[in-house]
Amino acid sequence: MVTRKEKREKEKEVNYLFELLKTQNHFFKNLNKLLKTIDDPRHQSYITYDTEVLLMMVILKNACNLKSMREMTNEINKEECIKNVGKWWGMKIWKNCPIMTQSMTFCHD
Repeated sequence: MVTRKEKREKEKEVNYLFELLKTQNHFFKNLNKLLKTIDDPRHQSYITYDTEVLLMMVILKNACNLKSMREMTNEINKEECIKNVGKWWGMKIWKNCPIMTQSMTFCHD
């Protein structure tokens, strides 16, 4: 039987972002392409992040069981998360989490 301490140690070794990507690539191969087809109601001069980035951020928020967009912003705006999510979308420069500023406008218009 595995003890709680052993279970916590094993969980430290798991790369959850990698596991999420494997699941996405296996079950939802065209998810990014599908998200790109969604109309963007925002004025073009206000767009910093593309539609699929904002929608994937909301999906990531829910997958991480974060309760609010503010909590998402606080958790994702950590150096390691910024690097990982930037790699996920192939963005070399990703200064901070776009969820609060951009997706609120996108999702509520």
